[in-house]
Amino acid sequence: MTVLYQILKRLILPPGFLILLLVVGFTFSFLKFRRLGRVILAVGILFLYLLSISPTADLLLIPLESQYTPLTPERLPRTGTLVVLSGGASAADYLPVSSRLTQSSTKRLLEAVRLYHLMDRPKIVISGGSGNPFVQVTESALMRELLLDLGIPGKRIVIEGKSRNTFENGKAIQQLRLTPPIVLITSASHMERAAKVFKTLGIHSLPAPCDFKARWSANDPLRFFPSGGALNTSTAAIYEYLGTWWYYL
Repeated sequence: MTVLYQILKRLILPPGFLILLLVVGFTFSFLKFRRLGRVILAVGILFLYLLSISPTADLLLIPLESQYTPLTPERLPRTGTLVVLSGGASAADYLPVSSRLTQSSTKRLLEAVRLYHLMDRPKIVISGGSGNPFVQVTESALMRELLLDLGIPGKRIVIEGKSRNTFENGKAIQQLRLTPPIVLITSASHMERAAKVFKTLGIHSLPAPCDFKARWSANDPLRFFPSGGALNTSTAAIYEYLGTWWYYL
């Protein structure tokens, strides 16, 4: 089931579905459905362009990232538990740990370190195994390794390495019975879905969003040129919308 999910996810999300759309349009153009094929090709190219420019990526992200504001020192409790959700890692063990973690995982860890120093030495709980059945790596273990390198004492770090998605993150945290208040750390675009899962499971948490990606700037014409980074950001936003919709079902 996990393998099927990963395959379907890559077909539904950009650029997978865009490539399928272009292939269908190209094929139809050489068959009896030339006009339909050209329309499908035009739609595919238009969507590819729109999802590959920064204004579209920002428009998709801003509603997600504006749900919760960054946690300021004034709102931060002195005691409690920091819960960090993992955000991906590579199995390339010949690389240093700082290069194996994704940008999301790294920024979530940096936010945890920042809040750790503002609080009274709270425990840091890292939740996450691997959502990819083909990548045998425990994301939380790698994140712990980087925390140790950054000077966080090992006795203040707890890892949970079996969960494969946000819902399983919440279930695992629920079973740990942590010292409240729980400060939940994840990417801003992911926070709405994560906070909803925790609330549904009866876990009261204080959201601490980080890894903000939207960078709205109306004066930069280069933002209307396609880029791989914008396409990745649009894909991440669409994934969050689909994930949130799935949890509402």
